[in-house]
Amino acid sequence: MEQQRKRLNNFSYANRVIKNYFKRHRIGEYIPGQVTYNLGEYPQKFSVRPTEYDYELIKSLSEKGVGLIQLHEDWNDSIGRNGADKWSCPDKEGMKEFIKLCHSFNIKVIPYISTGYVDVRQPYFREDFLTRKRKKGTFNATYFRYVGADANSPSWLAFFMDKFKRIFDEYEFDGMYNDMGYGYEGMKWNETPIYDPYLEDLLVRVYNYVKSFNGIVKIHNGFCWSPNTEDKVYDYLWVGETLSEPEALEKSRNFEPYVIACPDFRFVKNGQDNKFFASTIPYLQFLLRVDGRPVTGERACVDGVEYVEHPLCRDQQHCLAVKKYMQNHPDGPYVYSLWSDIPDDVASRERWFDYLKLYKPMVEKNTVAYLGITESDITTQKLPAGINMSLFVGDELYICISNTGAGSEVVEFNEQWTNRETGEVLTSLTLKPYDLLFLKK
Repeated sequence: MEQQRKRLNNFSYANRVIKNYFKRHRIGEYIPGQVTYNLGEYPQKFSVRPTEYDYELIKSLSEKGVGLIQLHEDWNDSIGRNGADKWSCPDKEGMKEFIKLCHSFNIKVIPYISTGYVDVRQPYFREDFLTRKRKKGTFNATYFRYVGADANSPSWLAFFMDKFKRIFDEYEFDGMYNDMGYGYEGMKWNETPIYDPYLEDLLVRVYNYVKSFNGIVKIHNGFCWSPNTEDKVYDYLWVGETLSEPEALEKSRNFEPYVIACPDFRFVKNGQDNKFFASTIPYLQFLLRVDGRPVTGERACVDGVEYVEHPLCRDQQHCLAVKKYMQNHPDGPYVYSLWSDIPDDVASRERWFDYLKLYKPMVEKNTVAYLGITESDITTQKLPAGINMSLFVGDELYICISNTGAGSEVVEFNEQWTNRETGEVLTSLTLKPYDLLFLKK
């Protein structure tokens, strides 16, 4: 009963002190610790069967709070070189063992599936997949020769839905990561996608099918875009590809939770990671972690594969740079993704776990998050521009506060708060640019 009284007092406090804020959200089913896991150097042929390395890593990820692993196209055979296709694994039994291993540590697994991208060189490709001929749906990079198939094509819908459902018949995946592959003619990263009722209907059908077995849907729509739909079509939205500045992610604060940001560290100077932590975590956006088997860059030089460089993504150039680095640094530090700096920042990777440990208690189910508070009686005065403060209300009262402004700022509180990292009890604090603090009442 005492805990119930404390919870009621916490909500009474929030209702009394909060005056103005950006957004309110009650947390439901939410997995904050999410990882993209590299399996191998496709289109090379390799086994996804778990090794001792995978066992120890997945065990460690679970112990440190990770709850979801997403696989990219290295799980399948997207250009049909290794006896499978874009919707199946060349090492089917190995894939089943990998999923089973993750499940043994209470980690869910979702694979890459695209409701749009299809390789034009494959024998199953048909021209009537492209009824509206969207030029912007073309994506040629590394070994891909993709076009964005059309949600207005009966031929594509019949083909895709059959392939899509078979994946879940064959593998015990916990949902899907949908790299939509839907082009918008002439769009900029900060614009709103057009409303397409055919696309919406496809995304709704996919979402509802996955939810029929309590699965998870994560969507990636490119850059900092959210699909323009009136219906719910995702549980998680991945943003950030090719974006190098935290300011570019601010638009994603308007998107429905839960946003999983993945900065493109190919274009970010090493050591700048805390800018992204400070810009996202107070807004219920915990960064995606890259992990798994180290990337070697060998995917960029497989015999018999024709490669092409994409001017925006520079994937091929990056892979070749990784290969050169790995030849000189076989014992690490390593690179873990196509969106990594070379190498991934070791200190940042440890900081990710530190922040996840602090973040998880704040976002337990039934917590109410008041995001981006600007005026309240928590502080003695209105917060200056650049200070991001959010209150998380549940069985405990937590504050997450950061400074994304250009200079240091002093914040004074009307009551005492405890710094959860240091144990210091404080009534004021000084936040330097890109400082991020976790407080408890």
